[in-house]
Amino acid sequence: MPHEWFMYHGALFGYRSANMKALEAWVDVYQGSLGITLTDTYTTDSFLNSFSLKQAKLFDGVRWDSGDPIAFTNKTIRFYEQNRIDPASKTIVYSDSLNIDRIREIREHVDGRIHDAYGIGTFLTNDVGATPINMVIKLTEVKDHPQKEFLHAVKLSDVPGKNTGNADEIELVKRTLGVS
Repeated sequence: MPHEWFMYHGALFGYRSANMKALEAWVDVYQGSLGITLTDTYTTDSFLNSFSLKQAKLFDGVRWDSGDPIAFTNKTIRFYEQNRIDPASKTIVYSDSLNIDRIREIREHVDGRIHDAYGIGTFLTNDVGATPINMVIKLTEVKDHPQKEFLHAVKLSDVPGKNTGNADEIELVKRTLGVS
């Protein structure tokens, strides 16, 4: 599940309903397949505030893609427990800047409390000594009809300074969602 899916829905339907609309559309398209949802398009806290009990039960798990994986693990397990969902029945896919040492640290912290899986990425596949390019390409504008104007699309990261998109729109989203 890409950030762009949420960014598209946010631009068209508003940021307060972006996560909910995007998740409902995902379910309509994939009918229960591809059940790991991304949480950090508008910050994980914002996502969890809008992640309904229905969606939390329907999706197989979540993907961590920015911020502190240990804090994310604790927050996610707490979310499931507060919603009377056994965390051991769910999955977290970890996918940001992983290497073997980081995976070991996360795995020891998880300690079987939730199913953990790891996305193979830059630091696990770049074993030739080359410095990886640390770049992110994201959606910047969308429109849903040829005659309409483009709308800004933004992403708020769980890592300060990694937001993408129009600066004024980013500030609007932060104010709308109460993100500092």
